[in-house]
This record gives sequence, C-alpha cells and structure tokens, in this order.
Amino acid sequence: MLLKKISVLICASSFSCISFAQTNNMQDETDKVIDTFLQCDNQFFEQLSKHQESINQYVDLATTPNNVTYIPVESIQKPDKNKVMFKKPLKYHGLEIVGYQNIYISTTLSGQFLYWGFIFDNKQDEIKSALSNINWLHYSQNTYIANAKIYDKKSKSKTWEDDIYAIDGVIPRFSTINKALYLESSANNQSSIFCSIQGDLEKETILTARPDLKPIIEKQEAELQERIKANQEKMQKEKEKQQNQSQTNPTEANSKDGEKI
Repeated sequence: MLLKKISVLICASSFSCISFAQTNNMQDETDKVIDTFLQCDNQFFEQLSKHQESINQYVDLATTPNNVTYIPVESIQKPDKNKVMFKKPLKYHGLEIVGYQNIYISTTLSGQFLYWGFIFDNKQDEIKSALSNINWLHYSQNTYIANAKIYDKKSKSKTWEDDIYAIDGVIPRFSTINKALYLESSANNQSSIFCSIQGDLEKETILTARPDLKPIIEKQEAELQERIKANQEKMQKEKEKQQNQSQTNPTEANSKDGEKI
C-alpha cells in the first residue's frame, strides 16, 4: 500500500514537472516574440512564425502568400478597425498584453506613417519600470520615445543615425525616414507600445521592416493602376467625342476658329 502511494506521488510529481516545463518553455517563446518586437524590425515576424503555437493561444495569426506570419486586424487604415483584443492576457516581465494594433496613415505632402504594437493593461510607469533597459525619453505629455533613428536618402553614409530632433509635432523632412519606439498612455489605465517607421517611404523600405504588408501594398498598387486606366479611358472617350462633334459641325468649328483669329 505504501509503495502504491509513493508511486502515485511520483507520477503526480512527474506530471507537474512536465506541465511546469511546458509552461516555462511557452513563456520563453512568447518573451522572444515581444523581445524582437521591441527591436522594431522584421525579426518580429520571423519569431511569430517560429512560435505560432504559443502565440495562437492569445491571438489568431495569419500568413501571407509569401509565408510571412502576422497578427491580422480588420483594416489598418480605419481607426475603428485597426486593433484586435487578445483571448487572454499575455504575460511579459510582469506586464499584461491584452491586444495588438496596426495603423497605416498616408498623406499627400508628409509621406507615410506606419505604427504597429501592443496594448498593455498597465500604466506607463509600470511599463517603464518593467522595461528599464529601454531609455525612455519624454516626447509629449502622454508619450515617451526610445531608440529614435533617422535615415537621410541624400546622405553619403547611407546608414541609420540617432535622431536628436525627434520632437512632437515635427514631421520627417523630405527624403528622410524616421523610426522609433513609442510608449503612449490611453484610456482605462492602459498603455500602448508602438514601433513606427514614417516619412518618405518607398515600397522596398516598407517591406524590409514590414514584410507582412506586401499583399496590402500590391492590392493598393493594383487599385491605383485600375483608377489610372479608368481615367485614361475616360479622357480618350472625351477626346473622341470632341473630334466627332468637330467633324459633324465643320462650319461651326471654322467659324469659331475665325473668331479666334
């Protein structure tokens, strides 16, 4: 009887150890995903792909036709549809991540602005304390900034430089690209951490940092070509109509030409 009890205890202990090991392994994997996100480069998407099973417990993932794994939202261009809330909080260094947001803003004169990041069920001070390895600097009343960089297309160095002029309200100047990490406060004592790349962005630059956007960019390009084609066809029809009217009323056309002379 004693041996039986000991056997049961050993089995129970083994299952607990296995469960504990699995939990720790899963935590390590989700930590790696968030760690790489904070670097604000394409490694984030590589880690999402590598640890899909762990992340899928919190939020459903998707994969592009070129096999890039990402967190989908309904629309990156509509403010009321650019976020997804998690099935349950994801723990990270004592913090709780409860959602993901993906924002795209295109302007006529100031370039393009891309923001992607996580929603935390924590106040800014809690996040700053937990992520003390990041050098957070005041950006505005409700926002901190870190790791601000600038790339000048006209510069001979062709490298990212520290952006000492990353100031609220100052947009990227022509032929430059900015990137940084932002910590913003929001309603209900929550906060968000965003990666951002903005300015005079070209397709290649965007896809280097955000390979998940390739299908969206290709769709936009196709729609633009359709609009250009439709406009060209419209102009051609108007031209043909004017030519037909001129041929139908040669006397009137000559009269008008005479008046101009």
